[in-house]
Amino acid sequence: MDRAPQGQPAASDVSVAGAQPSAVQVAGPQTGASAAREAGLLETARAVMWSFFGVRGRSAHERDLARLNPLYVILMGIVLAVGFVVGLVTLVRFVVS
Repeated sequence: MDRAPQGQPAASDVSVAGAQPSAVQVAGPQTGASAAREAGLLETARAVMWSFFGVRGRSAHERDLARLNPLYVILMGIVLAVGFVVGLVTLVRFVVS
């Protein structure tokens, strides 16, 4: 809390004439179905594929941090990487033959 000399208002108590009060959002416990819901298998796969591509928006990244299970992300990354390599090898063999 701001300490001002006695008789003077603290800096946080001073308001400007005509100024609109700013909206303050307080982070509290989230309620509703979206707060308790963990991301599913398809959402995890989508997030991992976007990370392979290297493009991710800030809001999507923050949402993923809150919802994705790190173990599932690692496992999905390994599975998709192996699938990608197998797909490339299969494509090259098909084209070469």
